[in-house]
Amino acid sequence: MKKVVAVIQETAAEIILPRFKALTTEQIKEKSGPGDLVTIADIEAEEKLSKAFKQLVIGSEVVGEETTSKKPETINLLASEPHVWVIDPIDGTKNFTKGNHLFCVMVCLVKFGQPVLAVIFDPLNERYIAAEEGSGSWSHKTTSSSQKKLKVAEAVKLDQMSGFLSLGGFRDRPTRDEMRKLGNQIFKSYDNLGCSGHEYVQLVTDDKHFTINYRTYPWDHLPGSLIHSEAGGYQASFDGDKYDPTKLTRGLVTVPSEFVWKEVQEKFLRGYLI
Repeated sequence: MKKVVAVIQETAAEIILPRFKALTTEQIKEKSGPGDLVTIADIEAEEKLSKAFKQLVIGSEVVGEETTSKKPETINLLASEPHVWVIDPIDGTKNFTKGNHLFCVMVCLVKFGQPVLAVIFDPLNERYIAAEEGSGSWSHKTTSSSQKKLKVAEAVKLDQMSGFLSLGGFRDRPTRDEMRKLGNQIFKSYDNLGCSGHEYVQLVTDDKHFTINYRTYPWDHLPGSLIHSEAGGYQASFDGDKYDPTKLTRGLVTVPSEFVWKEVQEKFLRGYLI
């Protein structure tokens, strides 16, 4: 874990932070469309992280967000290779380009299809949360050796729950608008930070209870799913199956317990599943 964090910290210091609030227009590009952005910092950071992690685990492969956007078949490595690093060099790129502090670096090591190590690194605040399979989830500061064990919020009724909702791509716009109105009625509150990493951080360090996402790209959710699980949480797809990072549009509900997932599925999702 220490070597992984050291690589991330070095990459953030050398490549990411110097570009924060300093990007030129030419250094920001669109990928699939407006709002889906990539910067020179994303590309260079992913290259550096990929090279370093392959050296840490000889024979390992990498599924990085920016590489996979150009070569979608790269995601199949998760099902075919024994050791795969999943990398989001800058989670929250759109925020990053606007000078918004809600961005982070996310990394997960997957062995034979199962996440075994995860880090969500917040370079601006010099902190990170991390987990290894079977060892719990922990919060760390890069400036000290102290650490704090993490635990998800206690399960409560839906109308007392606050969290995060991201339905982009699900069915059609009128359906999504209807679901957001229903969410306002069912839940205490919800938001969308534009950064999955910071949402997962709040699930294990704050009083947030849930995330509901339709698109489930592995670089956005594998690191957080392991950290959340090791902190006592529960995740399942919209239809109840275990999260499969190779299935990108089956939805993911992240909550304190299986009972809460069943409540969310019954009262919020069921009427919209085909």
